Amino acid sequence: MLSHFHAHGYPDLEFDGPPTHLSGGFWAEMWTLHTVEGTRAQLPAQLVLRFAPDAQLAVWETAFQSGVAEQGYPTPKIRGFDFQPEPNRRPWCVMDYADGTPLLSGLNGLRAFAALPRLATGLPDTLARAAVALHRLDPQPVETALREASGRAIGIDSMLDRLLAASRALADSSLERLIERLAATKPSRSRRVVCHGDLHPFNVLTTTSGYVVLDWTSGQIADPAYDLAFTHLLVANPPLVAPQPLRPIINAVARRLADRFIRTYDKVASYDVGSDALDWYRTLHACRILIDLAAWRADGSLDAHRGHPWFALEPTLLPLLG
Repeated sequence: MLSHFHAHGYPDLEFDGPPTHLSGGFWAEMWTLHTVEGTRAQLPAQLVLRFAPDAQLAVWETAFQSGVAEQGYPTPKIRGFDFQPEPNRRPWCVMDYADGTPLLSGLNGLRAFAALPRLATGLPDTLARAAVALHRLDPQPVETALREASGRAIGIDSMLDRLLAASRALADSSLERLIERLAATKPSRSRRVVCHGDLHPFNVLTTTSGYVVLDWTSGQIADPAYDLAFTHLLVANPPLVAPQPLRPIINAVARRLADRFIRTYDKVASYDVGSDALDWYRTLHACRILIDLAAWRADGSLDAHRGHPWFALEPTLLPLLG
């Protein structure tokens, strides 16, 4: 694999020791590469090697991440990739290493409760400003890059089509009816902006110079509510492990943080998304999450996904199925 990376314009690059495993991802496998000074050209001292389980999704994610990075958005720069590898090899990309800490990191048990005052403004405001900055990018170059790289349809209509097809493949009539209802009630007002689709505190790192946003697999050109509804949903239902007596307090504070996120976004962006649009897109994300969970159960891969935030969200989303 590294010989292929050399062919991507870095023929003299050498690495200082073997790759080290990088934890934190649920979808891809990641390793840190340490480059040798004097051979790295314009590369940083550390890089991340990312193996993707799905080549089509990796193409989408990499095109999206490259597109927003080219407009100066704080996300790691892509340095090389191969999504059509030799047999028995996985698709991969190499990107810059982001040296930071997730907005929510290691907050379990009593530590989650003790951290609430510190999170009260920093977390929702950072997420809101990250969303505003993203939504101010020019969507056209990103959309063009996605079309050229993936050939996949772009937009919420295509997403609804994929979700409907997935619900039918799973023979889940409740999800199928819910998605059909969504398709029939899609909000009429819509802006087309660059959206992350998975903007939550574990995908935003705080660094010495600000923040860095990771994981663009759910990126989409859509209305701002696509991002805001998902972020509100996850912040209001944080996947934290805590003693049962503390859960009501943590949940109440989490809902206030989620509401502050929306208020800060509205203020900074000077744009009122509207509660109806938030409800509609929140249900859309619920369908996406429930389909993922149903697919993992159907293919017997639940254990491989243990610890994923979707499991903590499931009890909140199930009532949507009626």
